Amino acid sequence: MYEELLEEDGVWAAFGLHPHNARQWSAEIEQNLIRACSHPKCVAWGEMGLDYGKGYAETSPDVIEVQKDAFLIQIKHALRLKKPIVIHARGAEMDAFEILKEKVPKDHRIHFHCYTGIWSLARKIIDYFPNMFIGITGLVTYGTANDVREVSRKVPLNRLLIETDAPYMKPSNAQQVDQDSPRSASPAMGLWIAAKIAELRKLELDDVLKQVRVNVRNMYGI
Repeated sequence: MYEELLEEDGVWAAFGLHPHNARQWSAEIEQNLIRACSHPKCVAWGEMGLDYGKGYAETSPDVIEVQKDAFLIQIKHALRLKKPIVIHARGAEMDAFEILKEKVPKDHRIHFHCYTGIWSLARKIIDYFPNMFIGITGLVTYGTANDVREVSRKVPLNRLLIETDAPYMKPSNAQQVDQDSPRSASPAMGLWIAAKIAELRKLELDDVLKQVRVNVRNMYGI
């Protein structure tokens, strides 16, 4: 199905096995991912990584090891195919960082998707990897998301990406948009995320949007 979708102008893809599904890893999935990520309009491998969130891995060391195994195999293939990588790390930011430092060249292009960790760690990550980008989602629009807001204010603007993680985390400042799906985000709502980041940084919205457009090109080549 993805081949048909990728025939459309302005449509690109990234493929990977999410850590929630790490126990499903198999030789068949591995070959399917290699084939999908070899498509000329596949711009990255991911999201992939580690998730220690409630209900997934926090009480099971065996599950954590399964996630790490799937993560390491995917990193290997992404590097072989020379694909940028998209990282998922919830409650596992430090472990993911340590794996990346060990396995990934410092100049590789990396998108740390939906970053929810603390600023001090984000600073270490972007200092170590010069082509690392930090992804900010609709969480930044919620008053309780103090860590995400601090990262959004302090991360260099040329290292920031905006993402909705649709259909999750609908921006709170877009609650009146799309009343047919009051709890669901859509890619178009990235504009509301950008507006919040501009507010937090005391910048013009256009300045944020222009720089993020450059960042997307630098990360994904599109």
